[in-house]
Amino acid sequence: MDLKDALEHAGYRVLGPFASAADALALLRQQVPTVAILGLPLKDQSSLVLTAALRRCGVPFLIHADAVLTEPRAQELQGVPCLAKPALPSDIVALLEEICASASGGSALDAPVRWAGQAGDASNPFIRKLECFTALTDEDRAMLAQISAHPRVVPPHTDLVREGDAPDGVFLVMSGIACRHKLRASGARQIMAYLMPGDLCDLDVALLDTMDHTITTLSACTIVRISPETASDLLENHPRVARSLRLARLVDEATLREWLVNVGCRSAIERIAHLFCELLLRLRAVGLAGEDSYELPITQADLGDTTGLSNVHVNRVLQDLRRQGLIELRGKRLKILNLPRLKAMAEFKANYLHLGERAAA
Repeated sequence: MDLKDALEHAGYRVLGPFASAADALALLRQQVPTVAILGLPLKDQSSLVLTAALRRCGVPFLIHADAVLTEPRAQELQGVPCLAKPALPSDIVALLEEICASASGGSALDAPVRWAGQAGDASNPFIRKLECFTALTDEDRAMLAQISAHPRVVPPHTDLVREGDAPDGVFLVMSGIACRHKLRASGARQIMAYLMPGDLCDLDVALLDTMDHTITTLSACTIVRISPETASDLLENHPRVARSLRLARLVDEATLREWLVNVGCRSAIERIAHLFCELLLRLRAVGLAGEDSYELPITQADLGDTTGLSNVHVNRVLQDLRRQGLIELRGKRLKILNLPRLKAMAEFKANYLHLGERAAA
């Protein structure tokens, strides 16, 4: 349903979703779609029947799969554009648009397999974030692409490293949202930072004997572990990359200061309004937000632990923002309906993010 919302927001008329291949085949006998997304297991024979029917009707399609195309039953699907699960709806929409464009001038079924993580610089959030601060060379980008080329999928609510652990490498978030937080003996949690796509967790963590906080995924994430040796090489032998990384760390510190102001001086509605404005600009900078909307795969409890509010108070604030016509929250997608008013309410100034023209809104 989240994907359906994202597709409709992008201007598509969605026929579905369908719970089974049989349901989709029934529709196909009555109405032929322009393009299709197949999310069934590749080893399921019914999915192969459906793909064969789509081919006969001349419907280009992509596969949102949880397995690589090596299973015997899936050999005939070689060459079909693919995204590995889990993928953000925005990534699926982007690939769907490419397929539609290719279909207008040729068959998208002839395109090579394109798995998440294999796209070029334009879709690599790590490269895009660092280029917000410093112009990188082709060699720099190629090196960063190589480092971030093989992320692993981590489920939500998974500790990447716990307070008291000896650090072992640097974590790079390529998709999803993770957080830095402290946990009290009572179970109360304070989230101190969101780690968004393109963010590194504690670049100089190898200097510490033990971690003084915990890093946990809030949503399903794709994560790359960078060894301490690789992190040192980035800082010592790649000056442009090192400059960008140091500037990114300064922005992290500035963001933490702004969050302290949020909790200490702003009202409940101002806190959440400010956070929503910040996330829009941070996700825009790495190509993961539109002019006014983005995926927000976190819970109201997460928002409460970020802003120092109870779940009930967060819910009331969200309802208030809706009533004022400032936001629309459908599933896990947030749409800001009046960004100037939301920024004015929160007294939001983007200078602490140091994004230059990318902060213009």
